[in-house]
Amino acid sequence: MRVIVVCHTEYGRVKNREIIYEESRVEGVRKGVRNLVAIAKRHGAKITFAIMPEVVKYFPKNINDHEIGLHVHSGWVEKRYKSFRWFVGDKYLIEHCRVSVNSAFLNDLSFKDQLTLVETGRDYLQDAFGVEPKVFVAGRWSENNDTITALVKSKFTHDLSACPHTPRWSKLPRICMPYHPGVNDYQEKGDLPLLIVPISKFFPFGDVSPEAASYVGLSTLKACFVEYYRQKLPLFHIYLHSASMTDYWFCSMMDELLNFISKTNVQFSFASSVDDYGTVIPRTNLFPYLARPEATTIRFLSSVKRMKASITRETRVIETPRAYWGENH
Repeated sequence: MRVIVVCHTEYGRVKNREIIYEESRVEGVRKGVRNLVAIAKRHGAKITFAIMPEVVKYFPKNINDHEIGLHVHSGWVEKRYKSFRWFVGDKYLIEHCRVSVNSAFLNDLSFKDQLTLVETGRDYLQDAFGVEPKVFVAGRWSENNDTITALVKSKFTHDLSACPHTPRWSKLPRICMPYHPGVNDYQEKGDLPLLIVPISKFFPFGDVSPEAASYVGLSTLKACFVEYYRQKLPLFHIYLHSASMTDYWFCSMMDELLNFISKTNVQFSFASSVDDYGTVIPRTNLFPYLARPEATTIRFLSSVKRMKASITRETRVIETPRAYWGENH
C-alpha cells in the first residue's frame, strides 16, 4: 500500500480546534509547513505540498525531499464566521488574471478562465521553485469537465481534488481508488492522460485528515486505515491544511496517525508517483470502527448521527469554516 500526505498550503490559524483562514496569519505557511516536515521526518513520510500562489513568498526555504503542487482558490469572496472575517481567493491570481466571474467555486468559471488561473499559477510556482508542478488541488473540491480539460492542456498528471460524497463528486463511492476520467464526465472512468486521486474517507462519509480528529477522534482515522489496509487496497490518501500544523493538538494527532501507519507494511510516496491500479473492488468493513478501544455500538451510532446533523447544517449554511467537512480546504 502507498500512503500519500497532501498539504493544502495556505494562510490561517487555529482557534478552538477550527481553522480560521485569515490572510494576515502567515504562520499558517511559515510555521505550519516546518512543523509538518518535522513530523513527517520522524516517520519517514513524504509530503506533497499543494501551494496557493499567493503564499509562495512565505513558504520556508530549504524544504527538501518533498513535492510541490498547485492549489487554486478562485475568486475573491468575503466569508464570515462568528467574529471572524476573511476572503476566499488568491491575491496573486486576482492581480495577474482577468476572469469574467467572481466565484469561490472554480467550476463556476468558463474553460478559458479556469485555464488562465491554472496556467498562471503553474508558471509562477515553476519560476519560484525551479520545478514544474504536476499535481493539482482545486479549492473547495470544485471541478467540472472544463477543469479536467484545462489540467490536461496544462500538462498536469495528477488531480487530488476528488472528495467522494460531496456535491461535485457525488457519483464516486466512499472508497474510491485512482482512475483516469472520461472526456464527457470527469466522474466516470475513461482514458484521459490525467489521474484523479480521491481522498480517503472513513465510514460513513468523513475525510481522512488530522483535522477530523476533533470531531470523531483519532481512533476513527486509525480504524479507517485498518479498513483500507486489511483489504490490501493500493492507496491511502490523507490531506490536511498547513494552518492546522500551527496548533499543538493537531500536530500531536498527525504525529500519532503517522506513527500508527508507519508500523505497518506501507510505502510513503509522493502523489505524483501514484498509479492507476486497475480494477479494485473495495468493501465496507465496520469491524475496525466498532473494535476501537473506547468504542461501543451505541457511541459509534451516536457519532454517525452527529456527523449527519453537521452535514445537514453544512448544506443549509455553506459558509462554515470547518475544514473537516471539506468546503474551505
